[in-house]
Order: sequence, then structure tokens, then C-alpha cells
Amino acid sequence: MARQRGGRAWSTPPSLFAGVIAEAVVERQRSIVLAIMGEIVLRAPVDTGRFLANNIVSIGSPVYYSLDDYDKTGQATISRAESALSGLQPFTVTYIQNNLVYAGPLEDRHSRQAPAGIYGIAFYGVTQAYTK
Repeated sequence: MARQRGGRAWSTPPSLFAGVIAEAVVERQRSIVLAIMGEIVLRAPVDTGRFLANNIVSIGSPVYYSLDDYDKTGQATISRAESALSGLQPFTVTYIQNNLVYAGPLEDRHSRQAPAGIYGIAFYGVTQAYTK
């Protein structure tokens, strides 16, 4: 018995419960980030695969570089995202970004392969799925 509250005893100390909540928060955040990355991979226009490969996940602060990598399937991009999320802590800001100069125009519908953009649609779809 941990302590009495209103005549009843705690069956589990609140300090243990806080750890469970922190783990649940991290897992939920990880799931949401990977769902968004999956949508980005699905919606990204692919010519050489450079745009797709440059969708970078970082934790705590944004990155200001681009990669000289190519990924036509999205598998390597998702793997890098999963790896970046391995150090995720509860309530940490997570960034998904693409620093290529043509990422903005692609989002602004300058591609026949992505006529409605990429990120806005990915974000909207995932937020709808996770608000139910």
C-alpha cells in the first residue's frame, strides 16, 4: 500500500504511474511521426529520389543541411526516421523537414506528381486519424 487518499489506498505509487505515462507519450509521438513520414513517402514526387531522401527527422532542434542521398522507394528515409527517433524523450519537439531549395515549390503544388502538395496533406490526414 502506497498511501491513503480519501480512505482508500493507492495500489500503485503515482511515481510508477508517471513512468508509464512518459513511455506512452513517447510511443504515441513516435507513431505519429512515423505515420506522417509514411504519408510523405506516399505523396512525395519521385524522379531521382533526392527529394524523398531529404525528408529528415530530428529531435530537439532543426537541422540546416541537405543530404546527397537518393531514395526512390522511401525505405531508407523511413529507416533514418526510425533511427532518429530512437533517442526520443517525452515531450521533446520533433522536426520533419526538407532543406532542398525546391521543397517549398513542391509543397506549393509545382509538381504534376504532387498537385496538392505533400506536407499539408500528410499532416492533415494523420491528425484526423489520431484525433478520433
